Amino acid sequence: MTNPQHTNLTWAQENGYEFHADTDGVISEGARSLDIFRKAESFRDHVLGNFRNRPFEILDVQVELMRGGEFGSVWNTVVLIPTAELDLPNFDLLPRRETGGMSFLGIKGLDLKLGPTAAQEEKQLVEAFNKNYSLFGGGAFEAMEASIKSADHLVPSLADMASICKPGVLRFLSTARTGFIEVQNGYLAIRAPETRMITGAFSDIVLQGSERESLLAVANELLDVLANAARETPLRGLTLENTFNPRQLLGSVIGGVVGFCLGGFIGILLMFLLNEKYLSLPKEMYLFLIPVLAFGGSVLGRFIGNTLMRFKWPDEASHSSD
Repeated sequence: MTNPQHTNLTWAQENGYEFHADTDGVISEGARSLDIFRKAESFRDHVLGNFRNRPFEILDVQVELMRGGEFGSVWNTVVLIPTAELDLPNFDLLPRRETGGMSFLGIKGLDLKLGPTAAQEEKQLVEAFNKNYSLFGGGAFEAMEASIKSADHLVPSLADMASICKPGVLRFLSTARTGFIEVQNGYLAIRAPETRMITGAFSDIVLQGSERESLLAVANELLDVLANAARETPLRGLTLENTFNPRQLLGSVIGGVVGFCLGGFIGILLMFLLNEKYLSLPKEMYLFLIPVLAFGGSVLGRFIGNTLMRFKWPDEASHSSD
């Protein structure tokens, strides 16, 4: 069986990199507040060096997650590179294949929109981007907080986000395989992508030894594309639309809670109060009503949220009438 620590040490030694089996996290203090490290519990196999004339740090990060009502920990490989020479806005870019729960709750970030007269190739690039990524200007937590506080859901201007809305960047992202991408406070952090079709509830996404070079290569290529984007012309007629609505999120959460409670209540009634001679199924089968009704409640919550979006709150009405 392969020893991951030995594999990473050997790779670091072969390339003249610095290796720390035990570490307290990234050395760059300004990067410790990034969202990608927000829930970090511990770190390991920390490698520092230079790759393609850029300094980097790459390490495994352990985070605690809750899935299916259970808590568990997973390890993810993360690369960190300074972006001091580039003038980039703060943003988070999340692959939608890894954020199904967020999308279900209506947390999809910013959508790129083109006019009907745009070229077909440009439309395809924008459609692929919206399908594969959730873009949060300023960061995922920051964008949601701003939307909740602001009645008219302020959207970062195209001028602020222009560096990641250029054709070259969209074209690169349409083919690159990445995990969570974050640019904050002069640093780029990318998490290793999930490439398996079927995984357990708590599955590690860890790169070992030379496998880490693939993540380093993607990070450096993305920085090259972002640097070249400064000389590119933006897509004509491109606009940004904020798809996050706190009322839809609230409706989804309330619907899920109500559905779960209702499912549990009905399940208990069916198991203990009804006479079995009227029921042809075993009692255990009625336990399935709990998750089924919980899911139905979540769907109902989404419907409630979407319905609420059609109405304006009093402060919004007064704002639009000014």
